[in-house]
Amino acid sequence: MERFTNRNGDRKRVPALDGQTLYEVAIANDVLVGDAYTCHVVLTPESYSAHSPPLSEEIRFLDEVTGRSNTSRMASFLKLSSSVRETYVALVDVRDFEIP
Repeated sequence: MERFTNRNGDRKRVPALDGQTLYEVAIANDVLVGDAYTCHVVLTPESYSAHSPPLSEEIRFLDEVTGRSNTSRMASFLKLSSSVRETYVALVDVRDFEIP
């Protein structure tokens, strides 16, 4: 399960499968994260350290991000693993989702 939080503090918990990217999970669950090249998200420090570190291609994209933090990731590059129980994700910019 992955937990997304938007700028308003609204939260949405969604299912995920091993090997999916965070981007794929977001799109499948109507969470707007931008396109594959503008999908900057911020993880909690615990979630960031639980995943594999970003590879050089993702770092190149992150280098172009305004407002990058120490736990920033690109959702299209972050592959999820069943070894990580939950990933806590803060959506940045103007991205939103509806809470049913």
